[in-house]
Order: sequence, then C-alpha cells, then structure tokens
Amino acid sequence: MKIGIFGGTFNPPHNTHVTLAQQAVSQLGLQKLVVVPCGIPPHKNTEIDGETRLHLAQLAFGSFAEVSDCEISKQGKSYTVETLRLLKQRFADDQLFLIIGGDSFQNFHKWYKPQEIASLCTLAVAGRSRKTSQATARRIARQTGAQAVFLDVQPNDVSSTEIRLRYQFGLDNSAFVCREVNDFVLQHNLYAKFRPIAQKLNTYLTKQRFLHTFYVVKRGLELATDDEKDKVFLACLLHDCAKYVKPQRYAYYGFEKPKNMPEPVVHSFLGALVAQKDFGITDVDVLDAIKFHTTGCPNMTRLQKIVYVADKTEETRPYPLSHLITGSLDCQLKKCLLEANAYTTEAHGENLYPLSQQTLDFYFPKSAN
Repeated sequence: MKIGIFGGTFNPPHNTHVTLAQQAVSQLGLQKLVVVPCGIPPHKNTEIDGETRLHLAQLAFGSFAEVSDCEISKQGKSYTVETLRLLKQRFADDQLFLIIGGDSFQNFHKWYKPQEIASLCTLAVAGRSRKTSQATARRIARQTGAQAVFLDVQPNDVSSTEIRLRYQFGLDNSAFVCREVNDFVLQHNLYAKFRPIAQKLNTYLTKQRFLHTFYVVKRGLELATDDEKDKVFLACLLHDCAKYVKPQRYAYYGFEKPKNMPEPVVHSFLGALVAQKDFGITDVDVLDAIKFHTTGCPNMTRLQKIVYVADKTEETRPYPLSHLITGSLDCQLKKCLLEANAYTTEAHGENLYPLSQQTLDFYFPKSAN
C-alpha cells in the first residue's frame, strides 16, 4: 500500500496545502494520506499552540486524510526522522512517500539525519521546474541516497506568513483558506495580537497607504529575528501613522514644525507623537524608529535600521529593488541611504535635511573615500 506523509506547522493550513495534499493522493495513487502537524519545530516559532494547529489541520484535511497528533502529543522538538520511524513501525509493509516543497528539497541534505530519512521513504516533491528537479535529485541522491518523485503542482504566492499578517491587518483571507478554517480563526480571534491597532490605523490612512504599511510590516518581519518581531511589527505598522495629519492638528500633539524641515520628513517626527498619544505606544525604541524612518540618524539601532530598510524596500515600491535587498542589514541600509538621498537631491533639487546629511556622514565618512 502507498502511504503519503504530509507534515508542516500548518499555521494556518491554507488552500495550497490542501491542493498539494489532494494532488499527491491523485498523482501518486496513494491509498492513505497522513497529515502530521508538527509539535515544536526545530527552526520555527509557531505562535499558536499545537492543539489549535491540530484542530485547524483537521478542519482543512479531515475530509480526505488522517490527521495525526503524533508530533503534537510528544515532548520536545519534532524531527521528521523520528516521525518516520514511528510511522514505519505502523506501516511496516507499506511504501511511504514524504511530501515536501521544492525549497525543502533543495535543502534536504541539511535536515537532521537525511540518510536515515531517505532509507525510510521516497520524497514526493512539489513546486520546482522539471529541469531543476532532476538536477537537484541527482545531487540529493549522491549526498543522501534519497529517491525522489515529482508532483505536478504549482503553489500560489501566498504563504502562511502572509496569511497570518493579513489576519493581523483585518484583511479578508477567504480566497486563501477554506471556509471552516477562516471561520474558526475569526471566531477564536487567532492571529489578532496587533489587529485592534491595525484596524484603528486603517482609519488614519488611505487604502493605498494602508497597503503600503502592510508590505512594510511584511518586509520588516523578514529582516527581524524572533525576539525582535513585536517591536518591528509595531514600529513598521505605525511608521506612517501621521502621514495625513493636518497642520492645524500639530499643536494637539505638541508638535511645532521647524522652518527648515521638508514636508516629507514631518510625518516621521510627528508620527512618534501620534503613536504615543493616539495609539498608546510608550516604548522609546519603537517611537525612535518611527521618528527616524525617513532621515535615518547617526549610529542607528538595529530596530531603526530595519524600519528604514523595510520602508524603502517593501515589494510594491515602484522602482527596482533587487540591488537593495541583498547582503547584510547594514549593507542594505547603506544602499538605501545612498539611493534615497540621491533621489531627494537629484529629483527635487533640494539640499539634504541636516539630519539626513549627518546620517550620510556617519555611514560614509569622508576619510573612507
């Protein structure tokens, strides 16, 4: 009998997961599919507890697959090889197929005990072109002894990460997750830690600016470590909160615009005050990251760098990004500083705001030229 094994965090399970699972059953001729939500994954912070993710997986896959709690119920971190050992005992005379994505396949040799995994199952891989797949299969076979078959499934571009972010922003996810999962998430207020602030912010911004903010948060989280994500989320979320505050409201926030401050800079410094007064933000690190997100400042903190870079490199920006988003955070910061300030001087014929010039002087000291 052919048995498929499909593991993941499923945080939450979405339509691409379901399509992949259904196509694996059809294309491989599986007699049984076992979906295994992971317990404590070695390399991810899942945010939602295992029992909840198990229930979400049952809602998404339960109509055509067995959803196993073998990883959720165990103590400690979850490794694929341990799950396969357990399932091989249960299905000793059956052929096991481990269903994985193309990116996971590329890095299979880095998994924990890949040779043993290869001895227990055949890899069923989705999401890569056939030419790339065959070349990678030969390399993986040499490195680990793994045999692979390929599924004709093209996943969409929406990930669980983006779906979670959409829930935080109060955006509709009905096109990306099944109705049962969507209803459960909304009824139980999952992925909602920042939703009240985001929904309030939505009343401060235009639709286009709110969407920009969504992608700034997404980009900021890509640059952040797990320990940094809460502060990064807040600072990126509120970085443009003062974008449309009228000058007659400045006094309400205790702000007086300096005569030499360009209009594009105003919302940054004003934004720190709006974030504090209207949104209750008291964290100085977050407030300073908002304050300096257009000008930068000498000796920027890591949070300030992340917000500055995220604002300049979010994916909907209407200019080429590929050269800005490579290298370390410091490397990206320097490229963004140069490009942003060159645009200001060349496109508008303006002298740089003094703080912007001080930032450039700090990161590009003349003695280094």
